[in-house]
Amino acid sequence: MPFRIRDALPSPSNTDAKFITSAFDSCIPHLATIGSATQWGTTPLSVVRPDFITRHITAIADAAKYRLTGSGSPARVLIAEALLPSGEYIPVGAATLRGGYFPSYVLNQEHLQEITSRELAGEEKGSMYLDVLVTDFSEGTKEYRKGAGAALVKYAREWAGGELGMDVMFYEAQDFHRVDRFVVSKPDGEKWPGMFLRMELGKETE
Repeated sequence: MPFRIRDALPSPSNTDAKFITSAFDSCIPHLATIGSATQWGTTPLSVVRPDFITRHITAIADAAKYRLTGSGSPARVLIAEALLPSGEYIPVGAATLRGGYFPSYVLNQEHLQEITSRELAGEEKGSMYLDVLVTDFSEGTKEYRKGAGAALVKYAREWAGGELGMDVMFYEAQDFHRVDRFVVSKPDGEKWPGMFLRMELGKETE
């Protein structure tokens, strides 16, 4: 399936932020069917987290600012669009990338602090954190979404490793390698298991 990768755009209607939010919500039933409901629960994230869409609106705005001015830390919010038989494109996936950043649930993992502190201190050539990678599981995209995640990772790798000259991007099928496991305690007391992974951007995939 051919995909077009573009930057998410700020707009009064917040169209791209709404798509990313709805894509996350569409994953909830799918994750439950494969036994992974522990990750995000069974209630749509837009309901559980009322400010969830705001997170994506802000990320899109920050990425647009970086793209237009070059100021701040490197950031991109990407939308993968699939080509329909009609010649039109529909959004099927999204990714958010942030340079010089790790979320608090990663920074709080003591056994990972050696590597995260080294990255944030600039001791490495540079790293890009893959903060969001989501594919839309709504009924309307089921014939078109397959491969969207891989296309987004490929694009992100080429951008961060080529244009920015970074060394590392923080999923195994896409040549990511395990660093270590971690567990996040959610507000309701439930434990959310995670895995910290990294990809060497200068290494060619086979």
